[in-house]
Amino acid sequence: MAQQPSERSFRFGIRFKIAVSIGVIMVALMGVDILWNLSLQNAQAENEAREKAEVLAAEMRAAWDFVDRNQNVINRAEDGSFRTKHLVCVVAAKSISMLFTTETDYSIRFTNDTPRQAANAPDAFEQEALAAFNADPELKAYWRVMAGADGERVFRYLEPLYVTESCLECHGEPVGEPDQYGYPKEGMAVGQVGGAMSITEPMDIYAAGIQNSMVQQVVMVLFMMVAAFAGLYFVTSRLVLRPIDALRTAAKSVGEGDFDYTLAVPDPRARPRDEITELSGEFGRMARDLEALYADLEGQVRSKTDDLMVLNDLLNYQKRELKAALDRLGEEVAYKNEFFAIVSHELRTPLTSILAYARILNGDESLAPKTREAVAEIESNATLLLNMVNNILVISKHAAQKDELVPEPVDFVDLAQFVRKALAPIAAAKDVRLTCSVAPDVPLAMADWEKLRRVLENLVDNAIKYTHRSGFVDLAITFEPTGSEASEGGAGDGGGARDGGAGDGGGARDGEIVMRVSDDGMGIAAEDLDQIFELYKQAGQSANRRYRGTGLGLAVVRDLTDLHGGTVAVESRVKEGSTFTVRIPAVPVPEEEEE
Repeated sequence: MAQQPSERSFRFGIRFKIAVSIGVIMVALMGVDILWNLSLQNAQAENEAREKAEVLAAEMRAAWDFVDRNQNVINRAEDGSFRTKHLVCVVAAKSISMLFTTETDYSIRFTNDTPRQAANAPDAFEQEALAAFNADPELKAYWRVMAGADGERVFRYLEPLYVTESCLECHGEPVGEPDQYGYPKEGMAVGQVGGAMSITEPMDIYAAGIQNSMVQQVVMVLFMMVAAFAGLYFVTSRLVLRPIDALRTAAKSVGEGDFDYTLAVPDPRARPRDEITELSGEFGRMARDLEALYADLEGQVRSKTDDLMVLNDLLNYQKRELKAALDRLGEEVAYKNEFFAIVSHELRTPLTSILAYARILNGDESLAPKTREAVAEIESNATLLLNMVNNILVISKHAAQKDELVPEPVDFVDLAQFVRKALAPIAAAKDVRLTCSVAPDVPLAMADWEKLRRVLENLVDNAIKYTHRSGFVDLAITFEPTGSEASEGGAGDGGGARDGGAGDGGGARDGEIVMRVSDDGMGIAAEDLDQIFELYKQAGQSANRRYRGTGLGLAVVRDLTDLHGGTVAVESRVKEGSTFTVRIPAVPVPEEEEE
């Protein structure tokens, strides 16, 4: 059994993380507690200062009211005559406040907006309070904790003083008339704010108490947190971390193949169970299963090897069966292609004879009109059938990879005229106008004449099939030079069809032979354009389709164009018509072939 080292180097383990986490939480809680209690202590100190200020204000107001009510007694002589002794309410109140504040740090003074003495002029805070009293007659007091003139925190408190009947003798109407003391009257009215009593209290006595209270509370809270931290760390280490260390040591032993280990944790079968106990129990069961699996590993490997050999034999058998099936399928495909080729060849001979006799009969001027129509119908349908047979033959050769080019000099005028004559009966039967044109600059080129004929016949036949009566189908063959020839205007020698031969075209130059078949038929929907060149695919294909066909024609066009190294493209709009464009390279004709 692997022994746990007695001394370990310091690492950032769970114990360290728990200690740091608890410490951070305790510091945060202590900070919150200090701030909260400091706020409460300050609020309590402000309330106490306000209560003291209210008591002082009440005492000063009582002295003021006493002097005011006893003016007649104070200012009368023994004979009952009135004689002022200059002891009025404000003088008495100022005297009392001066005697009270001489031996203390408190300050009690009286001020108003129009003081008769400069010493009674209001400061900034007192002006603010007087403005508040004038704005709100219901306001009974105005106070705030602020910094004093010496920078120490003080509590400022003001209460309003209202004008009474006795005040009018010195401060009433008329304005400016000297009163009994020689001061001009202010023209005040009863109930008006005549001034304010201002009380200032130092806050240092409260600050000392707050500081002592906070120190005492911090020490107490710190002691409680340290005790809680120690207890929590001990409990966590005892109930969580020590069992985890035991599980780690056991897992290390099992990983080294030593299943002789002991877990210093409570018995998993004991109750009540906790998560650590259940974890140790599950670990023990896993270790026993792993031990059994490890002991019988060779037997299991042998069993799995035997199973693998059986599966391998089955796979080899299935591979042989699949190869045999593929071979049979290849033979059947070859038989099918050979059958199509034989049938196509055998059908072409009688169809060619039918076409030849139909054309001979059609040239007989003595035939009755109905007979001539029947012969034309025979020729048209025989031509269609011959085209289908030829398409099947081409597809069969292409599938068998036996299709190859037989290049020879091709005169595209002859090619176009041949296609026009071959399909003219079909066009005439449907009352479709078929036109052909070859540009004068189209040169002789090396190509497979028979395969190009198949391409054009399929495109023209397809156009006739999807064109309504009285429509038109046009075959146009042009030459597009490349490189420097394109800028020399080689194609600008004139237009129109050539009657025969290669004309002045001579051998092929660098460029492409472009064959376009256009019609004004039903057109092709945009969603069908991507699949019309696939085998057995037709535009608008449905169970009740209107137009005949096998879906081979355009597939033959694509394959034979690819054999020539060319491309085929289509542009179409529904109900407006289609244009198929075939481009093949113009391969020059060798001199001996051209002669």
